[in-house]
Amino acid sequence: MINDHKQEEFPRPDSMLYNLLFANEETKDRLLRRFKKLNKYLIIPLYRIKFLPLLGFGKIFLLLITKGRISGKKKRTPLEYHRIEGTITVVSARGEEADWLKNMRANPNEVWVKYGFHSFQARVEFVTDEQEILKLIKWYVVKHKRIAKLIFGWNPKLDDPETADFSKLIQLIILVQFHPRTE
Repeated sequence: MINDHKQEEFPRPDSMLYNLLFANEETKDRLLRRFKKLNKYLIIPLYRIKFLPLLGFGKIFLLLITKGRISGKKKRTPLEYHRIEGTITVVSARGEEADWLKNMRANPNEVWVKYGFHSFQARVEFVTDEQEILKLIKWYVVKHKRIAKLIFGWNPKLDDPETADFSKLIQLIILVQFHPRTE
């Protein structure tokens, strides 16, 4: 039963996404530096030597390879993904500010996806239908309550996916689907 819990917009203060988007510059920079170090020195090397997929992390994280919009070099970014109705789907929680998203927009034909022990050159599809984005958010908070709490402040004990106000979150995130290129 839902208590007399105040319905707030998402992301909520003190969540990871809130801190990335709305906190002061020092907090944003500190959080981004932490992610970049973790990715550069741990996640990407362990994925490249096929250790993370061996442990099952290939079912949670993919390695997105894009061509840098400025440098022209290959850029590797680990991202949480989900297979939804057979399609690999990721969310840019930082919206248009994510470097990997900027690289994809600048070089849409230079995108590869590695997940588990599989890889393919990808055709990128941006989902803009707000109802589809809302459907994904509701699915996410039901299936991944703990991570939703960490990322955008979802409280599974007090929040209801059918009455929660996701309108701000829908405007902030970008939903991306990857399909194998069939040329």
